[in-house]
Amino acid sequence: MARSDRKGLGALLTDRAFWLGLISIGLGLVVFALLFNFAAMPIWTRHDAAVEVPDVGEMTPDDAQSVLRVAGLEGEYAEQPYNPNVEADVVVDQSPSAGTTVKPGRRIYYYVNVSPKQLVVVPDVVSLSEGKAREDVSDRGLVVDRVEMDSVRTPYENTVTRQSPANGSSVPVGTRITLWISPGVENGRNVRVPNVVGSSVSDARRQIKDAELWVDSPRAESGEVTRQEPAAGGTLNPGQEVRIYTDGDA
Repeated sequence: MARSDRKGLGALLTDRAFWLGLISIGLGLVVFALLFNFAAMPIWTRHDAAVEVPDVGEMTPDDAQSVLRVAGLEGEYAEQPYNPNVEADVVVDQSPSAGTTVKPGRRIYYYVNVSPKQLVVVPDVVSLSEGKAREDVSDRGLVVDRVEMDSVRTPYENTVTRQSPANGSSVPVGTRITLWISPGVENGRNVRVPNVVGSSVSDARRQIKDAELWVDSPRAESGEVTRQEPAAGGTLNPGQEVRIYTDGDA
């Protein structure tokens, strides 16, 4: 074979090898891309994986953490202000809520009603001035959070008419208290004094309140009303006081 023919054949073989190699590389890249997209990526991202969030309500924090871990989820503990109306030291809420579908490894927050370290009794500040009520509340380690104007009238302006939480409640130190205060007596209008003699103390208080009048009489706690001042049938301005007495009064 002539030297020129051998050179041509060598160039042809070289070109074929080049193109075959290039085609092989291209096919390899296509195969790699397909495998990565349909095999590796779903495994890596767990695109099709889903976990139903378990209900950890009323569990202890440790039990809730264990249940979430078994479900392939990450639990995060959080305290919430103590609520004496529900069980203490258990989960009372969670986010996302139970039954929600999430990806594995999702962080689930669970909130625990933690027992307070110290409880105090809410003082009775009804009938006190706002200033004295604030002082008594503060002395118990509590905080007056809000003061609202009430529609209930009393003989003196800014007298406390209601409170929340109620007096006698056991609450954590630092609990916020809401007070309602009176706008005072309404002048220019009269209401009739009801007859509450012979009624129970609780019923007498209700009748006087319904008549738009005020009753304090802290010594009249229970039993039957034996006397009232002023007498029934007279008139007073809304917010003025009717005093009641029982046989047990000193």
